[in-house]
Amino acid sequence: MLSWIEIDTERLRQNIDVFRTVMSPGTAMMAVIKANAYGHGLEAVAPIAAERADWLGVNCIDEALAVSRLDISKPIAILGHTPVDQIEDVVRNGYRQVLYRPDVAIALSKAGEKLGVRAKAHLKIETGTNRQGVSVESLPSFLDSVGKLPSLEIEGVYTHFANIEDTLDPSYAQAQVRKFRAALELLQRAGIRPQYIHTSATSGALLYAEMNFTMVRIGIGAYGIWPSRETQLAARERGRLLTLDPVLTWKTRVAQVKDVSAGDYVGYGLTYRAGRPMRLVVLPIGYYDGYDRKLSNSGRALIHGQPAPVVGRIAMNMTMLDVTDIGAEPDDEVVLIGRQGEAEIRVEELAEKIGSISYEVVSRINPRIPRLAMS
Repeated sequence: MLSWIEIDTERLRQNIDVFRTVMSPGTAMMAVIKANAYGHGLEAVAPIAAERADWLGVNCIDEALAVSRLDISKPIAILGHTPVDQIEDVVRNGYRQVLYRPDVAIALSKAGEKLGVRAKAHLKIETGTNRQGVSVESLPSFLDSVGKLPSLEIEGVYTHFANIEDTLDPSYAQAQVRKFRAALELLQRAGIRPQYIHTSATSGALLYAEMNFTMVRIGIGAYGIWPSRETQLAARERGRLLTLDPVLTWKTRVAQVKDVSAGDYVGYGLTYRAGRPMRLVVLPIGYYDGYDRKLSNSGRALIHGQPAPVVGRIAMNMTMLDVTDIGAEPDDEVVLIGRQGEAEIRVEELAEKIGSISYEVVSRINPRIPRLAMS
Protein backbone atom coordinates (compact mmCIF):
# COMPACT_ATOMS: atom_id res chain seq x y z
CA MET A 1 0.00 0.00 0.00
CA LEU A 2 1.22 3.49 -0.85
CA SER A 3 -0.77 4.94 2.00
CA TRP A 4 -3.22 3.68 4.61
CA ILE A 5 -5.36 4.75 7.54
CA GLU A 6 -5.32 2.90 10.85
CA ILE A 7 -8.46 3.17 13.01
CA ASP A 8 -8.05 2.51 16.73
CA THR A 9 -11.32 0.75 17.48
CA GLU A 10 -10.80 0.76 21.24
CA ARG A 11 -10.39 4.52 21.25
CA LEU A 12 -13.54 4.81 19.18
CA ARG A 13 -15.44 2.82 21.79
CA GLN A 14 -13.98 4.88 24.62
CA ASN A 15 -14.85 8.19 22.96
CA ILE A 16 -18.46 7.16 22.44
CA ASP A 17 -18.64 5.97 26.04
CA VAL A 18 -17.38 9.36 27.22
CA PHE A 19 -20.52 10.97 25.83
CA ARG A 20 -22.70 8.56 27.78
CA THR A 21 -21.23 10.06 30.96
CA VAL A 22 -22.58 13.54 30.11
CA MET A 23 -25.98 12.39 28.84
CA SER A 24 -29.07 12.03 31.01
CA PRO A 25 -30.18 8.44 31.60
CA GLY A 26 -32.61 7.33 28.93
CA THR A 27 -31.35 9.78 26.31
CA ALA A 28 -30.75 8.03 23.00
CA MET A 29 -27.49 8.50 21.10
CA MET A 30 -27.11 8.73 17.35
CA ALA A 31 -23.56 8.17 16.11
CA VAL A 32 -23.15 10.19 12.92
CA ILE A 33 -21.07 8.31 10.36
CA LYS A 34 -21.77 10.38 7.26
CA ALA A 35 -19.06 11.38 4.77
CA ASN A 36 -17.31 8.01 5.02
CA ALA A 37 -17.46 8.27 8.82
CA TYR A 38 -15.88 11.72 8.72
CA GLY A 39 -13.15 10.27 6.51
CA HIS A 40 -12.37 7.46 8.95
CA GLY A 41 -13.93 4.73 6.80
CA LEU A 42 -17.55 3.64 6.97
CA GLU A 43 -16.80 -0.08 6.99
CA ALA A 44 -14.23 0.26 9.78
CA VAL A 45 -16.31 2.58 11.96
CA ALA A 46 -19.95 1.57 11.52
CA PRO A 47 -19.80 -1.83 13.29
CA ILE A 48 -18.05 -0.30 16.31
CA ALA A 49 -20.38 2.70 16.44
CA ALA A 50 -23.35 0.33 16.26
CA GLU A 51 -22.05 -1.53 19.31
CA ARG A 52 -22.22 1.61 21.44
CA ALA A 53 -24.87 3.90 19.93
CA ASP A 54 -28.63 3.49 19.63
CA TRP A 55 -28.87 5.00 16.15
CA LEU A 56 -26.61 5.65 13.18
CA GLY A 57 -26.81 8.83 11.13
CA VAL A 58 -25.78 9.07 7.47
CA ASN A 59 -26.08 11.70 4.77
CA CYS A 60 -27.64 9.79 1.88
CA ILE A 61 -29.28 6.54 0.88
CA ASP A 62 -26.06 5.21 -0.65
CA GLU A 63 -24.40 5.46 2.75
CA ALA A 64 -27.41 3.84 4.42
CA LEU A 65 -27.29 0.92 2.00
CA ALA A 66 -23.57 0.52 2.64
CA VAL A 67 -24.27 0.26 6.37
CA SER A 68 -26.99 -2.32 5.76
CA ARG A 69 -24.57 -4.44 3.76
CA LEU A 70 -22.52 -4.72 6.94
CA ASP A 71 -25.46 -6.56 8.54
CA ILE A 72 -26.05 -3.81 11.10
CA SER A 73 -29.52 -3.73 12.58
CA LYS A 74 -29.55 -0.37 14.40
CA PRO A 75 -32.01 2.23 13.04
CA ILE A 76 -30.48 4.49 10.41
CA ALA A 77 -31.44 8.12 9.88
CA ILE A 78 -30.74 9.74 6.51
CA LEU A 79 -29.93 13.34 7.42
CA GLY A 80 -29.52 14.61 3.86
CA HIS A 81 -31.78 14.81 0.84
CA THR A 82 -33.12 11.73 -0.94
CA PRO A 83 -34.63 12.23 -4.42
CA VAL A 84 -38.28 11.31 -4.67
CA ASP A 85 -37.54 8.48 -7.12
CA GLN A 86 -35.46 6.74 -4.41
CA ILE A 87 -37.89 7.15 -1.54
CA GLU A 88 -39.33 3.67 -1.99
CA ASP A 89 -35.88 2.24 -1.28
CA VAL A 90 -35.77 4.29 1.93
CA VAL A 91 -39.06 2.83 3.12
CA ARG A 92 -38.30 -0.72 1.96
CA ASN A 93 -35.16 -0.77 4.09
CA GLY A 94 -36.74 0.84 7.13
CA TYR A 95 -34.56 3.95 7.03
CA ARG A 96 -35.73 7.21 8.57
CA GLN A 97 -35.74 10.13 6.18
CA VAL A 98 -35.21 13.76 7.09
CA LEU A 99 -38.39 15.59 6.13
CA TYR A 100 -38.93 19.19 5.09
CA ARG A 101 -40.60 18.92 1.64
CA PRO A 102 -44.27 18.04 1.10
CA ASP A 103 -43.52 16.03 -2.04
CA VAL A 104 -41.08 13.85 -0.10
CA ALA A 105 -43.72 13.33 2.58
CA ILE A 106 -46.25 12.26 -0.02
CA ALA A 107 -43.72 9.91 -1.63
CA LEU A 108 -42.94 8.37 1.78
CA SER A 109 -46.62 7.77 2.48
CA LYS A 110 -47.26 6.28 -0.96
CA ALA A 111 -44.28 3.96 -0.59
CA GLY A 112 -45.53 2.93 2.82
CA GLU A 113 -48.96 2.11 1.41
CA LYS A 114 -47.42 0.11 -1.40
CA LEU A 115 -45.17 -1.88 0.92
CA GLY A 116 -47.71 -2.27 3.69
CA VAL A 117 -45.65 -0.40 6.32
CA ARG A 118 -45.56 3.00 7.94
CA ALA A 119 -42.81 5.19 6.55
CA LYS A 120 -40.95 6.95 9.35
CA ALA A 121 -39.46 10.41 9.05
CA HIS A 122 -37.66 12.97 11.20
CA LEU A 123 -39.04 16.45 10.63
CA LYS A 124 -36.32 19.11 10.38
CA ILE A 125 -37.19 22.50 11.86
CA GLU A 126 -35.39 25.60 10.61
CA THR A 127 -34.48 27.74 13.61
CA GLY A 128 -31.61 29.92 12.45
CA THR A 129 -29.11 28.03 10.33
CA ASN A 130 -31.06 28.58 7.09
CA ARG A 131 -30.18 25.28 5.55
CA GLN A 132 -32.67 22.46 5.14
CA GLY A 133 -35.76 22.59 7.31
CA VAL A 134 -39.29 23.93 7.76
CA SER A 135 -39.52 27.33 9.43
CA VAL A 136 -41.72 27.71 12.49
CA GLU A 137 -43.83 30.18 10.56
CA SER A 138 -44.40 27.70 7.73
CA LEU A 139 -44.95 24.72 9.99
CA PRO A 140 -48.78 24.98 10.37
CA SER A 141 -49.35 24.93 6.62
CA PHE A 142 -46.77 22.17 6.21
CA LEU A 143 -48.56 20.05 8.79
CA ASP A 144 -51.89 20.74 7.10
CA SER A 145 -50.53 19.22 3.90
CA VAL A 146 -48.68 16.22 5.34
CA GLY A 147 -49.95 15.65 8.86
CA LYS A 148 -52.73 13.27 7.86
CA LEU A 149 -50.98 11.20 5.24
CA PRO A 150 -52.09 7.64 5.97
CA SER A 151 -48.76 5.80 5.95
CA LEU A 152 -46.41 8.47 7.24
CA GLU A 153 -45.21 8.63 10.84
CA ILE A 154 -43.29 11.62 12.10
CA GLU A 155 -41.13 9.62 14.46
CA GLY A 156 -38.65 12.39 15.19
CA VAL A 157 -38.25 16.15 15.08
CA TYR A 158 -34.99 18.04 15.24
CA THR A 159 -32.99 21.13 14.44
CA HIS A 160 -29.31 22.03 14.13
CA PHE A 161 -27.38 24.74 15.94
CA ALA A 162 -25.68 27.43 13.87
CA ASN A 163 -23.28 28.95 16.37
CA ILE A 164 -22.43 26.67 19.23
CA GLU A 165 -18.89 25.55 18.39
CA ASP A 166 -17.21 28.84 17.62
CA THR A 167 -18.30 30.91 20.59
CA LEU A 168 -18.54 30.89 24.36
CA ASP A 169 -21.81 32.82 24.11
CA PRO A 170 -24.83 30.48 24.07
CA SER A 171 -27.41 33.20 23.35
CA TYR A 172 -27.97 32.33 19.68
CA ALA A 173 -28.36 28.64 20.46
CA GLN A 174 -30.79 29.51 23.24
CA ALA A 175 -32.82 31.59 20.78
CA GLN A 176 -32.88 28.61 18.42
CA VAL A 177 -34.14 26.37 21.22
CA ARG A 178 -36.96 28.82 21.92
CA LYS A 179 -38.03 28.60 18.28
CA PHE A 180 -37.73 24.85 18.41
CA ARG A 181 -39.94 24.66 21.49
CA ALA A 182 -42.53 26.76 19.68
CA ALA A 183 -42.44 24.21 16.86
CA LEU A 184 -42.93 21.39 19.37
CA GLU A 185 -46.04 23.16 20.67
CA LEU A 186 -47.42 23.41 17.15
CA LEU A 187 -46.79 19.71 16.61
CA GLN A 188 -48.56 18.86 19.84
CA ARG A 189 -51.59 20.94 18.86
CA ALA A 190 -51.68 18.99 15.62
CA GLY A 191 -51.72 15.75 17.58
CA ILE A 192 -48.14 14.84 16.60
CA ARG A 193 -45.89 13.70 19.45
CA PRO A 194 -42.57 12.46 18.05
CA GLN A 195 -40.68 9.92 20.14
CA TYR A 196 -37.27 11.32 19.25
CA ILE A 197 -36.56 15.00 19.78
CA HIS A 198 -33.00 16.15 19.12
CA THR A 199 -31.08 19.39 18.78
CA SER A 200 -27.59 18.73 20.14
CA ALA A 201 -24.59 17.43 18.24
CA THR A 202 -21.16 16.99 19.83
CA SER A 203 -20.76 20.52 21.21
CA GLY A 204 -24.31 20.75 22.49
CA ALA A 205 -24.07 17.38 24.18
CA LEU A 206 -20.86 18.43 25.93
CA LEU A 207 -21.94 21.89 27.03
CA TYR A 208 -25.70 22.23 27.29
CA ALA A 209 -27.43 19.19 28.78
CA GLU A 210 -30.69 21.13 28.99
CA MET A 211 -30.81 21.19 25.18
CA ASN A 212 -30.41 17.45 24.66
CA PHE A 213 -34.12 16.48 24.76
CA THR A 214 -34.56 12.73 24.06
CA MET A 215 -31.65 12.12 21.66
CA VAL A 216 -28.24 13.58 20.81
CA ARG A 217 -26.24 13.27 17.61
CA ILE A 218 -22.54 12.59 18.18
CA GLY A 219 -20.28 13.20 15.20
CA ILE A 220 -16.76 14.63 15.33
CA GLY A 221 -16.33 13.92 19.04
CA ALA A 222 -16.74 10.17 18.53
CA TYR A 223 -13.57 10.28 16.46
CA GLY A 224 -11.60 11.91 19.28
CA ILE A 225 -11.56 15.39 17.75
CA TRP A 226 -12.90 18.43 19.58
CA PRO A 227 -15.26 20.54 17.43
CA SER A 228 -13.28 23.68 18.29
CA ARG A 229 -10.97 25.21 20.86
CA GLU A 230 -13.92 27.15 22.22
CA THR A 231 -15.83 23.93 22.89
CA GLN A 232 -12.87 22.40 24.70
CA LEU A 233 -12.34 25.55 26.76
CA ALA A 234 -16.03 25.82 27.65
CA ALA A 235 -16.14 22.16 28.69
CA ARG A 236 -13.20 22.70 31.04
CA GLU A 237 -14.82 25.81 32.51
CA ARG A 238 -17.88 23.72 33.29
CA GLY A 239 -15.75 21.15 35.07
CA ARG A 240 -16.13 18.54 32.34
CA LEU A 241 -12.55 17.31 32.20
CA LEU A 242 -13.19 14.82 29.43
CA THR A 243 -10.59 13.00 27.39
CA LEU A 244 -11.20 12.46 23.69
CA ASP A 245 -8.50 10.41 21.97
CA PRO A 246 -7.97 10.66 18.20
CA VAL A 247 -8.98 7.48 16.42
CA LEU A 248 -7.22 8.00 13.08
CA THR A 249 -3.58 7.55 12.11
CA TRP A 250 -2.59 8.26 8.50
CA LYS A 251 0.57 6.53 7.30
CA THR A 252 2.65 6.20 4.16
CA ARG A 253 6.19 5.05 3.29
CA VAL A 254 9.29 6.65 1.83
CA ALA A 255 9.33 6.09 -1.92
CA GLN A 256 12.76 7.60 -2.58
CA VAL A 257 15.70 9.14 -0.71
CA LYS A 258 17.79 11.71 -2.58
CA ASP A 259 20.51 14.27 -2.03
CA VAL A 260 20.05 17.88 -3.09
CA SER A 261 22.88 20.37 -3.47
CA ALA A 262 22.86 23.83 -1.96
CA GLY A 263 21.10 26.20 -4.35
CA ASP A 264 18.94 23.51 -5.96
CA TYR A 265 15.19 23.98 -6.17
CA VAL A 266 12.60 21.49 -4.95
CA GLY A 267 9.19 20.99 -6.53
CA TYR A 268 6.90 22.93 -8.84
CA GLY A 269 7.12 26.70 -9.07
CA LEU A 270 10.61 26.82 -7.55
CA THR A 271 9.06 27.79 -4.23
CA TYR A 272 11.80 26.15 -2.18
CA ARG A 273 15.56 26.51 -2.65
CA ALA A 274 18.02 24.49 -0.62
CA GLY A 275 20.19 26.72 1.54
CA ARG A 276 22.57 23.85 2.30
CA PRO A 277 23.25 20.34 1.05
CA MET A 278 20.13 18.39 1.97
CA ARG A 279 18.73 14.92 2.08
CA LEU A 280 15.10 14.67 0.99
CA VAL A 281 12.55 11.90 0.85
CA VAL A 282 9.73 11.61 -1.63
CA LEU A 283 6.37 10.38 -0.32
CA PRO A 284 3.90 8.73 -2.72
CA ILE A 285 0.97 10.90 -1.62
CA GLY A 286 -0.27 14.36 -2.52
CA TYR A 287 -3.33 16.55 -2.76
CA TYR A 288 -5.26 13.89 -4.69
CA ASP A 289 -5.01 11.77 -1.56
CA GLY A 290 -6.32 14.61 0.58
CA TYR A 291 -3.01 15.99 1.81
CA ASP A 292 -3.82 19.64 1.28
CA ARG A 293 -1.69 21.67 -1.13
CA LYS A 294 -1.65 24.55 1.36
CA LEU A 295 0.68 22.43 3.49
CA SER A 296 3.39 23.14 0.90
CA ASN A 297 6.46 24.50 2.69
CA SER A 298 4.54 24.54 5.99
CA GLY A 299 3.41 21.02 6.88
CA ARG A 300 5.39 18.32 8.59
CA ALA A 301 5.34 14.54 8.96
CA LEU A 302 6.97 12.12 11.39
CA ILE A 303 9.87 9.82 10.52
CA HIS A 304 11.71 7.85 13.20
CA GLY A 305 9.54 9.67 15.74
CA GLN A 306 10.85 13.08 14.67
CA PRO A 307 9.19 15.89 12.68
CA ALA A 308 10.35 16.37 9.11
CA PRO A 309 9.21 19.56 7.32
CA VAL A 310 7.46 19.56 3.95
CA VAL A 311 9.62 21.31 1.36
CA GLY A 312 8.43 22.52 -2.01
CA ARG A 313 4.92 22.35 -3.34
CA ILE A 314 2.77 19.34 -2.65
CA ALA A 315 1.97 17.72 -5.98
CA MET A 316 -0.98 15.61 -7.03
CA ASN A 317 0.63 12.36 -5.92
CA MET A 318 3.96 13.36 -4.35
CA THR A 319 5.27 15.26 -1.34
CA MET A 320 8.87 15.94 -0.32
CA LEU A 321 10.27 16.13 3.21
CA ASP A 322 13.58 17.39 4.55
CA VAL A 323 15.25 14.55 6.49
CA THR A 324 18.77 16.01 6.54
CA ASP A 325 18.96 15.94 10.33
CA ILE A 326 16.93 12.76 10.77
CA GLY A 327 17.99 10.28 8.15
CA ALA A 328 15.70 7.89 6.32
CA GLU A 329 15.73 4.84 4.12
CA PRO A 330 13.41 3.68 1.35
CA ASP A 331 10.19 2.14 2.71
CA ASP A 332 10.56 3.75 6.14
CA GLU A 333 7.16 4.36 7.72
CA VAL A 334 5.94 7.95 7.76
CA VAL A 335 3.07 9.35 9.83
CA LEU A 336 1.09 12.23 8.34
CA ILE A 337 -1.55 12.36 11.10
CA GLY A 338 -1.17 10.62 14.42
CA ARG A 339 1.53 9.51 16.81
CA GLN A 340 4.95 7.99 16.16
CA GLY A 341 7.12 7.43 19.20
CA GLU A 342 6.75 10.42 21.50
CA ALA A 343 5.80 12.82 18.71
CA GLU A 344 2.30 13.53 17.43
CA ILE A 345 0.68 15.45 14.59
CA ARG A 346 -2.94 16.23 15.34
CA VAL A 347 -5.68 17.00 12.87
CA GLU A 348 -6.11 20.41 14.49
CA GLU A 349 -2.56 21.35 13.48
CA LEU A 350 -3.23 20.65 9.82
CA ALA A 351 -6.55 22.49 9.98
CA GLU A 352 -4.90 25.60 11.36
CA LYS A 353 -2.17 25.55 8.72
CA ILE A 354 -4.61 25.29 5.81
CA GLY A 355 -7.02 27.83 7.30
CA SER A 356 -9.86 25.38 7.74
CA ILE A 357 -11.42 23.06 10.33
CA SER A 358 -10.67 19.55 11.49
CA TYR A 359 -13.87 18.27 9.89
CA GLU A 360 -12.55 19.16 6.44
CA VAL A 361 -9.10 17.70 7.01
CA VAL A 362 -10.35 14.20 7.84
CA SER A 363 -13.41 14.06 5.61
CA ARG A 364 -11.37 14.93 2.51
CA ILE A 365 -8.89 12.06 2.89
CA ASN A 366 -9.35 10.08 -0.32
CA PRO A 367 -11.88 7.28 0.29
CA ARG A 368 -9.80 4.93 -1.89
CA ILE A 369 -7.08 4.86 0.76
CA PRO A 370 -7.56 1.66 2.79
CA ARG A 371 -8.96 2.02 6.30
CA LEU A 372 -7.73 -0.68 8.65
CA ALA A 373 -9.59 -1.39 11.89
CA MET A 374 -6.95 -1.98 14.58
CA SER A 375 -8.05 -3.57 17.85
